[in-house]
Amino acid sequence: MPATADIRRQYTRSDPRGRFPRVSGAPGIDCNRLAAFWRPMIDMTDRHAAPISLRMIRPVSEWIAEAALGRVSWFSRIALPGLRRQVLLHAGLESYDAVKPSDLPVALRTPAWQRLVDAVEGFADLDAHTRALVVFQLAQLTFCQYAIALTGLVPPTGEPSGDHWAYEVARVHARVPGRAAAAMPVFEALAAGDNALLAYHACFQGIAHAVRTLGDVALAQRFAGLAERLPEVGGDWPEHMTRSRFHRALVRLRFAEGRRDEVRRELDAAWHHQDLMEAHAPDDPDVRMVTDENLRDLMELEIETSRGIGTPADRVVEWAAGVVRLDPNAVEARLAAGDGYAVAGDWATAAHWYAHAGELGATAGANGWYRAAQCFDRLGDRDRAVDAMGRCLELDTTAVEPRRYLEEGG
Repeated sequence: MPATADIRRQYTRSDPRGRFPRVSGAPGIDCNRLAAFWRPMIDMTDRHAAPISLRMIRPVSEWIAEAALGRVSWFSRIALPGLRRQVLLHAGLESYDAVKPSDLPVALRTPAWQRLVDAVEGFADLDAHTRALVVFQLAQLTFCQYAIALTGLVPPTGEPSGDHWAYEVARVHARVPGRAAAAMPVFEALAAGDNALLAYHACFQGIAHAVRTLGDVALAQRFAGLAERLPEVGGDWPEHMTRSRFHRALVRLRFAEGRRDEVRRELDAAWHHQDLMEAHAPDDPDVRMVTDENLRDLMELEIETSRGIGTPADRVVEWAAGVVRLDPNAVEARLAAGDGYAVAGDWATAAHWYAHAGELGATAGANGWYRAAQCFDRLGDRDRAVDAMGRCLELDTTAVEPRRYLEEGG
């Protein structure tokens, strides 16, 4: 669902794997500019400047250390597999690169990192809920390939802890390129189970991955049909969080079906449950991260669908300003803000936020510079367009369109 039809959102690659130049001679981790934003992913050190999704690494680590019966993580976002390595290359911190947690040299391990290594080494002896937390922690650090090799696919058992364990493992499988289809039967089994809350989550995952990853609208419709048999859930904040996420998935399905008139209705339902979630949530910083995460997702979805459903420009600008106010140092939030201002036709402010996304590095940052360059070009600022295209190439030397732009422009 492209928010901006007037500029290309992503460059193409001459090598589908991309190529991320190594920076040499960069400052160490304590004085490194990129590490200030990505530090929790690098060595699990908590940082206030980090985006919400990375600040979630701390509580999950603490929950692993203090196992509590039935404790689950309701954090939603799983980072792009391999993102950690991209960041390390761009930050010049390649000494922190690792295929699995135990590969990190002992001298570079923080207490939280060592805790994760110990949990993986004793994985077979952990209860199902703690194993689920460990797998999610591995995914937070983008060790997704290692996580699925560690677990394989886990079938549901019909028992709460076993089913949640199966759900978390399926989530990580679905995030790994080429593995989403394998996770679908697990989500379908959970969607047909007796745990209504988990069934809604399974339907949410099934619809989202069927539409966005597999491009299979019929499969997404099957998950939506499974959800129709489920009872209404409500009352406490996790129930409203679940329903808000489910309606967000239906937004994507209705958009893919071409039923644009129903997109607004599903968005409004997602906002309704977001409001109820916030009203019922306890005054707890970890729960606040969950509510803020869902709020950011909703604002980004409003921007993403705005052009297709005719959202007024002033409303789109409100979402754009809101998403970076809530999570200013998240590269995806900065990109979404740029998209929002581009939809509103404010190319200068769009370029500002796209360039700020570029400053955070990785593939998403490279795309930020690419979009910024197109905005500058539209504004007639050729020099800044050339600079932005060059910065895109500095992050990914396989970017085709930026290279062509610079070559054709001499």
